[in-house]
Amino acid sequence: MKVLVIGLGRIGKLVARKMIAQNEIKLDWVGAVEKTRDPELFSYLLNHDSTYGAMAPKIRHTVDSFMISGQSDIPLFADIPLAISETNPDLVIDCSGSHRSAEILVNSESEQSRFNLFAQVLDTVKRRNDAGVWVYGVNDSEFDDKIPRNIINPGCLNNCLIPLITCLSEQIEIIKGSFVSVHSITNTQPSLDRAQRSPRWSRASGSNLIPSPHDNMGLINKFFPDLEGRLIGRTIRAPVDHTSYVTCSFEVGNRIDEHAVLDCLASTRIASTVLGVDHEPLVSSDYVTDPRSCVIDGTSIRVVGGSTILISAWYNNEYGFASRMINIAERVSKII
Repeated sequence: MKVLVIGLGRIGKLVARKMIAQNEIKLDWVGAVEKTRDPELFSYLLNHDSTYGAMAPKIRHTVDSFMISGQSDIPLFADIPLAISETNPDLVIDCSGSHRSAEILVNSESEQSRFNLFAQVLDTVKRRNDAGVWVYGVNDSEFDDKIPRNIINPGCLNNCLIPLITCLSEQIEIIKGSFVSVHSITNTQPSLDRAQRSPRWSRASGSNLIPSPHDNMGLINKFFPDLEGRLIGRTIRAPVDHTSYVTCSFEVGNRIDEHAVLDCLASTRIASTVLGVDHEPLVSSDYVTDPRSCVIDGTSIRVVGGSTILISAWYNNEYGFASRMINIAERVSKII
């Protein structure tokens, strides 16, 4: 299946690296789109990453393309319509996070047979009747009969929380709850204080813990309508460059103990490639290349008074999220 990647930022770069490195996955990377059309710069950034290390095999470049041993040159474009016209991809993976890019893709009516996979929930895409939110490992069966033209892979925190709540809800009645996610820094934050969208968001990412409300619960409510208005969360950006940690408190309707929680986690239908449990006292650096969406910290599980569950989970907000992009693309490739 021919794949065009839009945006070679943190997620786009990992998606491209995975397509190159995982030869068993039949995804043919045929082109990329970046406003800064500089193959020399982006080949360097693909080859070397301060978080994930060096790339193998090494990518070289020409004046307008990437070169990978044993493959055709991969052209780099600055224009999305031109890139689509020149490469004729089966799947466009949009990692740009740009509403403008989303508008171009979803409004390209002449390309109705093409699939578009978006790396986050954009209002531009959500409003479309031909769009579907795919939380890989949870609602895969919804896409067995027909995969929509526009597919949304929701944010990293939703990819962690939704499998976790789904797993617990298989045997436990959740009445209400709250969560706090300690999230690694992203490129949306300044390295030094700089005027941004809010006072706290304007503060230096490497020097501060930065609290932020998590008021967008729409997707959680879609998957768990009984929890609408009963689950609230907060995030705190922390000065680490990868991997996040979410701590949840759930009030439950049935009496329970820690062994029952562990039994529930062990018997879940969600694949171990998506949701897992670790019982070692690990830290964030142990998850630098962990592809799972949600890794429950088995040492964190507590039950208070038989009716409140305290449970925490790791998720690599970059590497795990990019792994889900590849998983979805692989599933799409099976029907092309």
